[in-house]
Amino acid sequence: MNDKDLTALFREMKPEFDREEPRAGHQERFLSRLESRGSEGTKGVSWWKPLAIAASVMLLLGIFLGSFTDILPSGDPMAEVSPEVSNTERYFAAVIQQQLTLLEKEDTPEARKLVSDAMAQLDLLETDYQQLRSDLLEGGDQKILLSAIVQNFQMRIDLLEDVMEKLETVKKLKVQENENSTTL
Repeated sequence: MNDKDLTALFREMKPEFDREEPRAGHQERFLSRLESRGSEGTKGVSWWKPLAIAASVMLLLGIFLGSFTDILPSGDPMAEVSPEVSNTERYFAAVIQQQLTLLEKEDTPEARKLVSDAMAQLDLLETDYQQLRSDLLEGGDQKILLSAIVQNFQMRIDLLEDVMEKLETVKKLKVQENENSTTL
């Protein structure tokens, strides 16, 4: 339906809609109620403006302070050395944690042995990392220490990927053995 059809429809139906008339004095009663409520409403209006202004100021202050969170110290000593180092450290830690979660899901005797060996090696790498980090914070050669820290993280990731590949190989061999034993 288009607008012309609707307009024509309402013209045709107008007599059906206008069946009753309001009582006498309706307009005067309506206007008097409107005026009485208008005078009462002006008493309460004075509070919403200061509250709205205060809320706006708080919102702007929150946005302003929130934009400077990278500048304010975060309590991480590595962030004081270099924010990029801190971000890189968080990235590698997240990748390592994700792979550790995948490893922990493996629950077979062969997997337990591989995972426990990997965890022992990760503990050694963590000890090395803590030593490198303390050397960096104490003011050692930044370039060499940062490179060593990145290599440490990379070795952890490589170790975890290697363990995951070995676990996949073990799974495939088990499936292959099961298939061979069932076909005989």
